[in-house]
Amino acid sequence: MNIRNTLLLTITMIWSGHGIVAQKLTLEDCLAKAEKISPLSRQKLHYETLEELTQKNVSNAYLPAFYINGQASYQSDVFSFPDNPLFESPIIPKDQYRLTLDVNQKIYDGGLTKNRKVAESARIMTESTAVEVDLYEIKATISKLFFSALIYQENIQILQSLLGELHDQQGIINAQVQNGIVLKSASNTFKKQILSTEQQILSAELEQKAILEILSKWIGEEVDATNQLELPVMEASIYENAIQRPEIKLLETQNIYLESMKNLSSVSTRPMLWAVAQAGIGQPNAYNFLETDFSDFYFVGLKLSWQLFDYGNAKREKNIYAVNQDIVSNKKDFVEDNIHNQLIKEYAEVNKLSELLEKDEEIVNLQNDIVESAFSQFRNGVITSTDYLSELNTKTQLKLTRQIHTIQLKQAEYNCLNIAGNL
Repeated sequence: MNIRNTLLLTITMIWSGHGIVAQKLTLEDCLAKAEKISPLSRQKLHYETLEELTQKNVSNAYLPAFYINGQASYQSDVFSFPDNPLFESPIIPKDQYRLTLDVNQKIYDGGLTKNRKVAESARIMTESTAVEVDLYEIKATISKLFFSALIYQENIQILQSLLGELHDQQGIINAQVQNGIVLKSASNTFKKQILSTEQQILSAELEQKAILEILSKWIGEEVDATNQLELPVMEASIYENAIQRPEIKLLETQNIYLESMKNLSSVSTRPMLWAVAQAGIGQPNAYNFLETDFSDFYFVGLKLSWQLFDYGNAKREKNIYAVNQDIVSNKKDFVEDNIHNQLIKEYAEVNKLSELLEKDEEIVNLQNDIVESAFSQFRNGVITSTDYLSELNTKTQLKLTRQIHTIQLKQAEYNCLNIAGNL
């Protein structure tokens, strides 16, 4: 181990001893944090509260309703008896007053309240599921940002490894220049390659920094180059997952809502029965006008209401909801077909990248042997430094390509999960 590598190892150990260790960050962590801080998650909680309050309101339709009614009036004329010498007729006052307490208790409403509860629940569930569709879009965005940053991270590491190798080899070449074995131009060629590699690293770091800044805003946590992004590990097969996209769930809840509205239209014309009661005080008595002074009165009974003709309104409403259900069903078929087509395309991408990676391994191993041979030839003066660096650059590019394919394969696998709605 040369002096430079020993120094780097020592510095790393010192940093680790002081707790300055790269914090690992996974894709799952990013997805969970982004969903947690999203206003959409809080919106889903609001819908849960809304569901509870709405159900209570609808259920209250079976609680008794109390009304206080009052009336004061002056009439131009009132009922009167003809004059009779045998008895004195009561005089009904023209100014009349009444104060009553009316009570209505629903006994039977033909299933109206029950179906209203189902309809309201389906409506709120539809609105809540629409939020899940927006959350799904967030997952897709986070996934793209994470894998883009991961590619830059791996590229930087490969380029830094190349830079270390160039520095080591430059030391060997400088010694040969001093001994007159090789020309000084060889050292300058290495120096130029070092500067070029440093430039590539700087460019990649700036690109990575920009992506990590965006990712930080999405997850509500500072993420920078000190964070070590981990390549996700697939635990489930991408081919054995049922499609659970929120768009499909949204269409299913819309269909449930439309079905509940159809049922609501069916029961809207059924008879309704109430128990009713009234108690009050008035002048004259509301039920005995011969009592002309203030007196109390009451009644109890049943009330029936039945709309015999609605001129086909309920039937047309049911047909309207049925047509809308057909529209929703067609949309669902279209979405499912589109998802299946996307999966077919992404499965093909997975297979392609898997085969490319197998070739990448063979090519990189062959190029490693070529570079070792080229460096030996360069030191012995068989080839120029430019020839050697060309082979070294090819090796670096092949390693970058292999690493990019590795990450792209993992991203394609996660895309399959995301397309199916299982991410």
